[in-house]
Amino acid sequence: MRGEDGGARNLKRARLLRPALAVGILLLLGAYYASSEFLPDLPEWAAVLLVGFALSALAFTTVLLVLPLRRERLLLPAVLAFAATAGVLYLVGVDLYTSLPKLAAAALLGFLFLRFFEKLSWVVLLALLIPAADTLSVWRGPTHYVVTQKPQVFDVSSIAFPVPGERTVTLHWTAPTNAGVSAWRVYRQIGSRRELLLAPGSFCRPSDRCGKRISFSDGAEPAGKRLSYRVVALAGGRASGEATAVFPAAGEGASSVKETTGKLAPGGLRTASAPTSAGLGLPDVLFFSLFLGAAARFGLRRRATWLALVASLGLTTVLAVYADPFKTSGLPALPGISLAFLLVNADLIWRRFRGGGEVDLDLPAPQPEG
Repeated sequence: MRGEDGGARNLKRARLLRPALAVGILLLLGAYYASSEFLPDLPEWAAVLLVGFALSALAFTTVLLVLPLRRERLLLPAVLAFAATAGVLYLVGVDLYTSLPKLAAAALLGFLFLRFFEKLSWVVLLALLIPAADTLSVWRGPTHYVVTQKPQVFDVSSIAFPVPGERTVTLHWTAPTNAGVSAWRVYRQIGSRRELLLAPGSFCRPSDRCGKRISFSDGAEPAGKRLSYRVVALAGGRASGEATAVFPAAGEGASSVKETTGKLAPGGLRTASAPTSAGLGLPDVLFFSLFLGAAARFGLRRRATWLALVASLGLTTVLAVYADPFKTSGLPALPGISLAFLLVNADLIWRRFRGGGEVDLDLPAPQPEG
């Protein structure tokens, strides 16, 4: 009896320890998010490896740790609680930190979604269909439109992995009323270097229909150096007004509008700065969780599956940075996730199908009669 009681206590302790470790990792990620701008600016290849492999592995270790929770009845309330937490953080203006509860909510939702798949063959069919559908969406479909035309929507529906030592600067201003501005130009100066005209050289011409409220974002700039942005209004091909915004090095004060000159100067110039981040869509997190849960549920290789899924995210990040075939500064992650799940478990899946049985380890074991 003592041995049985001790075994039950150890099992209960283990069930509590895994979620506690997952929460600890989320808190560690939160600390990284808070300090990412103050870390050294890495070479591009090092930043790609860190974000694509190291941060992905750390974030998705939480999914591996809470894998036993896929059987719990309270998954839906947990999903709603994490989603509500993300909503509150968004409303109070700390958008970056919404990534952590969104990660938890999407992962648990993946476990919940898995319950609708009664057979392994259903999961395999889904994994075979996803690559074509997601690639088409990123190439010419809804995802392409959201990423290129509505980036704020993608920000809400994704989780962010900040790049150390880098920040994205956003400028907002209002065009003068009935002033005949033909275009705008933005110049940037880093520290004491020479001022550079940013591409595109001129933007928001009348044909672009930008409207009165104009925004310009400049990503992946060093957070540890002073940045100066000069916004120039063009009328009749000549500069007819300008305003300058200055961003000190991270931690050395707030940004400010240094000077405004000319009758066509941009009105109400406002500035914002946030850590530069790589984004991963919430559906990618959901299917990562679903496939990992399926590996555990149907007796496949759970640890090898987790490793292959994380590696697929890293490789997708590398290809997105150095290839970018769709010209969106990104690639669909679901094809890599799906193929990783299929390839690492191909022999076991084939044996299950040939044997005519699809073992579901989440079902209760049959009790002997009598």
